[in-house]
Amino acid sequence: MAEDFAKGERRLCARLGLEGDAAESLLSAMRAGVSSRQAVVLTARAPQDYVPPFACTELDAPWLPPRVYVPAEGVKPTAHADYVAGLYYSLDLSSCWESACLSEVPAPASSLDMCAAPGGKTMLMAARFGAENHTANEVHPGRRGILRQNLEQCGMPQVRVTGNRPDQWARSGEQFDLLLVDAPCSGQSLLCKGIKNPGCLGSGMVNGNAKRQKGIMLSAVQCVAPGGHIVYTTCTYDPEENEKVMAYILKRNPDWQAVEVPLLAPFRSALASFPAYRLLPAHGFGAGGFCCLLKKVE
Repeated sequence: MAEDFAKGERRLCARLGLEGDAAESLLSAMRAGVSSRQAVVLTARAPQDYVPPFACTELDAPWLPPRVYVPAEGVKPTAHADYVAGLYYSLDLSSCWESACLSEVPAPASSLDMCAAPGGKTMLMAARFGAENHTANEVHPGRRGILRQNLEQCGMPQVRVTGNRPDQWARSGEQFDLLLVDAPCSGQSLLCKGIKNPGCLGSGMVNGNAKRQKGIMLSAVQCVAPGGHIVYTTCTYDPEENEKVMAYILKRNPDWQAVEVPLLAPFRSALASFPAYRLLPAHGFGAGGFCCLLKKVE
């Protein structure tokens, strides 16, 4: 088992083009499991002048989304009464980094979070644009219940909650200006948070997820109106689930293009010929992730 895991570590570093200190930095973070970093996004219940009731850290991070705060080390934001009251939602800082793609998206008339549970990406979108005419979709019934509970707690009763598969959305004919696709993935960054994730470095899990992600995205591109956008995100590192999925979609769909996100320029991936962005634990903003903004050419 340990030998297979070590083999997976070596394969991941090779795919990422990491050597020497850069490779050791990622592997050390995965083994230590202490890279998680919390953030809170203010909800619709929070007044415009509201400030969280705990110490926060000021980050040198121009990409930080609006109405997002980073608690100081040792603070547990979920332990405060304001969290129970739904004034803010707690999530990993890496998710906030991914949502910086929205800085290049005009306010949508309609939007869909295709893989929404537990609700973090919907909360971040709502903090920037509001949540009128927004749909939060989750196929799994149990996770859909958690999604409903979080939306209710955070004062977002207007959000439509659905349980359709991506292919059902594609056949429905309904189109949106903005799609959020926080795709199911191998979740390799969970290791950097200290969460056990057996098999996440294995080729079987990685390749299986990549196939699933391509299927989701082939459906997603059919659900966007001309001029609309898709924000694709994962919480894993392997290029098979990230850059290569985006390259596959762009090749199959010439009416789509990847969009530059200037706020994320320091994180641009060297593994793609188009704009795509990668966060690693060494950057200091959480366990890491991947994001890419796509636009349907009018």
